[in-house]
Amino acid sequence: MRKLALSDAERRRIARLYVDQGLSIVELAARLHVSEPAARRRLHAAGIPARPAVKRSRLRKFDQGKLFSAIIDRGVVKAAQERGIPPITLKKYLAGLRREAKKR
Repeated sequence: MRKLALSDAERRRIARLYVDQGLSIVELAARLHVSEPAARRRLHAAGIPARPAVKRSRLRKFDQGKLFSAIIDRGVVKAAQERGIPPITLKKYLAGLRREAKKR
């Protein structure tokens, strides 16, 4: 198999979409109008390691501002119940945000 050659602009675009914006490989493939395996090859050619396959948080679909307002107003448990998610999911999400904030 021949090596895939990417321009600097293509490398930057892939990095922006996958690393900076946090798109999944499936989402990246859709943006690049290529198949999932082709998107993986482009990541590899750009020198970007693929993230481990994990279940994406259901919390991504909620507006973060409204979610945090609900947590402040009604508490974690009530905010989670109103959105149909287990309170532990929301608690773990908040703990992860705290860990990320400490790293910065």
